[in-house]
Amino acid sequence: MSSRNKRNLLTVLGLTLSLSLPSVVSAAPADGWLKSASLFEIRTLAGQSEWGHANGAASASTFFHPRSLLELSDGRVVVSDSGNNMIRVVKAGQVSTLTGLYIGDDSAGLPLGSNKDGQSSEAGFNLPMGVAADGQGAIYVADSGNHSIRKIAKDGTVTTLAGNGNIGQTDGKGANAAFYSPSDVAVDAQGNVYVADTLNNVIRKISPDGTVSTVTATFTRPIEYFPGAVEYAGDFADGPIATARFNEPSGLAIDAKGNLYVSDRGNQRIRYIDFGTGKVTTVAGGGSYAAQAPYIEGDYVDGAAGTARFNAPEGIAIAQDGTLIVADSLNHAVRLIRNGQVTTLTGVATEFGQADGVPGSAQFNHPTDVAVLSDGRLAISDEYGNKLRVLQPYSKPANFAAGKTVQLLLDGKLLKPEVAPRLKDGSVLIPLRSLGESLGYTFTWDPKTSTAVMSKGSVSYSITKGSKNVTKTTVGTASTDNQKLVLNGTPITANDRFLVPVRFFATESGYDIQWDAQANAVIIRSKSL
Repeated sequence: MSSRNKRNLLTVLGLTLSLSLPSVVSAAPADGWLKSASLFEIRTLAGQSEWGHANGAASASTFFHPRSLLELSDGRVVVSDSGNNMIRVVKAGQVSTLTGLYIGDDSAGLPLGSNKDGQSSEAGFNLPMGVAADGQGAIYVADSGNHSIRKIAKDGTVTTLAGNGNIGQTDGKGANAAFYSPSDVAVDAQGNVYVADTLNNVIRKISPDGTVSTVTATFTRPIEYFPGAVEYAGDFADGPIATARFNEPSGLAIDAKGNLYVSDRGNQRIRYIDFGTGKVTTVAGGGSYAAQAPYIEGDYVDGAAGTARFNAPEGIAIAQDGTLIVADSLNHAVRLIRNGQVTTLTGVATEFGQADGVPGSAQFNHPTDVAVLSDGRLAISDEYGNKLRVLQPYSKPANFAAGKTVQLLLDGKLLKPEVAPRLKDGSVLIPLRSLGESLGYTFTWDPKTSTAVMSKGSVSYSITKGSKNVTKTTVGTASTDNQKLVLNGTPITANDRFLVPVRFFATESGYDIQWDAQANAVIIRSKSL
């Protein structure tokens, strides 16, 4: 992880990696990661790197470009499995298909889409993307490849709410309306369905009677992408809703007031449509168009909302306290917008990958949606990783209970040193032999000099009782390098055991280390799990 990303994560958490004067941290279930993600971790909820459409146990299931997700009132997590042209469900560790057909592959070996209403077992979709549910439990799908909005009733019946399968930008009722690759949907309390009509660069509205209207400005900006070749692109303008301009809006979320947040992908912004004031404003992000550019160039910058930068933001969700959570797809990260600041919650920004682990080291490959689950966890649709990921509290051993003395957990396992850890001058001290051997070091002790040496491979550390100084020796092929390091606490002896600050060797070994005050425990974890 780059130092810049590490600083960004620490800014989010409001913590340091030092265990001096431990902070009070609680793994509270409801949006606890908003206060401190340090005691949480990214795990795989379902899917594998290899794509497919296998159902069954979540750990053995496969997806193909899962695009969007939502949790229903009964706890089922609904997933638009875009590349498979299916709507899938995850519940109690099992994956099943709610609706959608596999009808074979095209010449490139990719699943063919279809367009068919009917019962769940016979309905067909084509690149389904955004999903949303109404108060009665019906599910709405932005069926991007069919340029339509579909509805899945509680009994599984699939109908087309609006659109006719053809590209267009026509208002009207039901099949008389036309869309162009809609990416997301959101439903308000009155039953209105809002649509991110992505390649038309507008926000649309479907009233409860099925009538489609265009909410924002219809505008096409001509660009010459090479001499003599012209195409049309979206544009940017805040202001009155009817004249506001968007460029490939891709994610929607409705707040408690019935207003709409929009991930404006081509403009690299998060926008807000306030129906009460009749205005569109920019919440975060920015940038301007280069000459003849179809999009504003993406970037990665945390900080004040007006100067922060995104790179193709997609799905968006609203946490209980109003914090916005954004799947920043081409930055391969999940970002937070809160109190006028943009921070990175998880992901090694600008670097794609698939590693689970602590929030600042876990990697994603084009995350496209986020959903806050009823148990407080955060589900993330990792589209090109072909997985559903989840941010959840760190793993504890079964029957773990907080004790009066400090306890140590190493990758979820309880360490039992021969002398109990103790707090001294703001540092947690632990027997060096126990810690070192747990981390793979060899321990030797010289009683004449009261010096301990910890060795692993070509590296050794020499520590003397009563001194904070450490000599780190690295033996190379041509020379030996000696470094002088300093402990964050003074080593002591207790019951004939040599105790040193736990943080030193954990961080030297590349581990993440945190303090859980509620559990009275030091948490040591591999950064990648």
